[in-house]
Amino acid sequence: MTKEEDAELKVWMLEHVGRMAPGAVWRPDGTGLRYRKTDEVTLTLEQRIDHEQAASMHERIKAIAESVNITVVDDNAMLTSPALSPEEAFRQELQEKQAIATSWATEDGTRLVDLPLEEAYPEFIGEREVLLDDGETASIDEWAIMVPHGDTTIPMNPDDYNLLAGDDLFMRYYCKPGYVRALTRQQMFDYAESGESRGFLVGKTCPHTGVKVPPWMWGTYCDFQYRLSEEE
Repeated sequence: MTKEEDAELKVWMLEHVGRMAPGAVWRPDGTGLRYRKTDEVTLTLEQRIDHEQAASMHERIKAIAESVNITVVDDNAMLTSPALSPEEAFRQELQEKQAIATSWATEDGTRLVDLPLEEAYPEFIGEREVLLDDGETASIDEWAIMVPHGDTTIPMNPDDYNLLAGDDLFMRYYCKPGYVRALTRQQMFDYAESGESRGFLVGKTCPHTGVKVPPWMWGTYCDFQYRLSEEE
């Protein structure tokens, strides 16, 4: 793992735990782990699948958390049998997370899932300097998903938006007069079979405009979708 990747994980951990309400549950995808936030700086491991991979992942999460002064308590975790396949466990965790996400609401009581998520767009917030364990610093890009709500927009954490909106809306960015969309494996196959060559690779900057691209889009193969409602 590079210093930049390590710093990004630490920033993500700080932000993720900071956003969790006291008593909230966190199930990291595909890990077989369940944590609960017991106070502002403490996570308690409540459940772990009895498997060496789950144990190893917990130790990694604990190390990252404690490197940013978040305490992880794990002495009373319940061990469960690894009865589900990794794919089944992932689907179950995702369904549970999505069920919880549907209850999230704005200050005026509007459920986030009822907002026009299809009109949202990623926005670069700025750079943050993060102190690494060796005393050096690394610069991390911060992004938010801007979701329309009445006459304003609500900045949403990208991971939360992905949970609410799904991959089809998450894996794209606005590029007038439409969107650059990451292609799925099936879509790339269909292009290859049809002989069309409409796709292009995306790195850290947009190949059409030269502007920054959100990091979850880096290294994807994309096409362009026109936005029919866009005013010329």
